[in-house]
Amino acid sequence: MRVFRVMFVCLGNICRSPLGHGVFAHHVAQAGLQDQIFVESSGTGAWHVGEQADARMRSVAASHGVPIDHRAQKFASSDFEQYDLILAMDSQNRRDILSLCPHPSLAAKVKMFRDFDPQGPGDVPDPWYGGPEGFEMVWDIVERTASHLLQHISQELQS
Repeated sequence: MRVFRVMFVCLGNICRSPLGHGVFAHHVAQAGLQDQIFVESSGTGAWHVGEQADARMRSVAASHGVPIDHRAQKFASSDFEQYDLILAMDSQNRRDILSLCPHPSLAAKVKMFRDFDPQGPGDVPDPWYGGPEGFEMVWDIVERTASHLLQHISQELQS
């Protein structure tokens, strides 16, 4: 059986991408598809490699019943070969990811996460410098988008 591999990517891999990773993995598990979909996350920067996700983001996720147990890692050009879909959380990270692309044919794997948002495309704002409301807003974006992303991937798995 083929496993579809998804990578969420933000800047430091401590706020947005680990939340996307955790929420999407939660949706995958609820759908019983954990044997068919593998989920991971990383960052374009290496500042936080090895660290847990931001405590504020972990707290928001936990308050919604989604644990985040992830250590930050840096996105690598080899990830293009290993993943079927690479989801950038914002435009700058998309550019940074594409700058590492080892072959033009692999660039199509990179999409914006919010391309799957029913409320429209755009960046997932970075809540790092704001207050708790920013982390809740990011939760809302990720939660609604993750379910639509799962529908999209499920259709691909069936074809």
